[in-house]
Amino acid sequence: MRKTKEEAELTRQSLMNAAEHLFIEKGLSRTTHNDIATRAGVTRGALNWHFPEGKTSILAALLERKRQMTERLAAHLSQCEQLAHTPVTIMRLTLVQDLESLARDTRLQRILLLTSSRNEFIGEFAWVNDQLDLHMRECRDMISQTFSRGMSCGEITLRNDLTPDMAASMLLSCIKGMVTDWLLKQSLFELPNDSEKMVSTLLESVVIWQHGPVS
Repeated sequence: MRKTKEEAELTRQSLMNAAEHLFIEKGLSRTTHNDIATRAGVTRGALNWHFPEGKTSILAALLERKRQMTERLAAHLSQCEQLAHTPVTIMRLTLVQDLESLARDTRLQRILLLTSSRNEFIGEFAWVNDQLDLHMRECRDMISQTFSRGMSCGEITLRNDLTPDMAASMLLSCIKGMVTDWLLKQSLFELPNDSEKMVSTLLESVVIWQHGPVS
């Protein structure tokens, strides 16, 4: 039985992997269920068993993987902030670590590249945009709350009378744009090596350190 479960999980992962590549290569609307099954080397029946709603089920699974980034950020910030009085410094380190991890995670790269093309998510797939918007709001709220805590403990002030929400939106938009550009053309910069420099520079565009990192 254990072997059967392991084989089933391998089949499921093969189907998701095939779908990720095909959605990027052909587009979501032009990829058929048969395309996915053939690329994964399984029958159409196997696809129907693992993903009863076809591409909708596969997209839901891919978005769950993307959501884990938000959950990791929340868990790490919560755990670390209990032990320190430098919430923005901790967030800076967490963002750097996540970008460095992204540079090594080719599967997550494909998911982010796929979800960057929002014009694909129309009609029966319009719900994907709602999920992506929710993820962005959750990340923005976490960053905003971190800025607020950093201001309260005297770690930072915000530039140009920015509110925490405004600063969080600006930072998140810049990071998202930077990652998207890197995904499209990785020769633009070295994400594994340049993550710390980039995060620090973007942070310093919205915060003034009172005590904490200055480089």
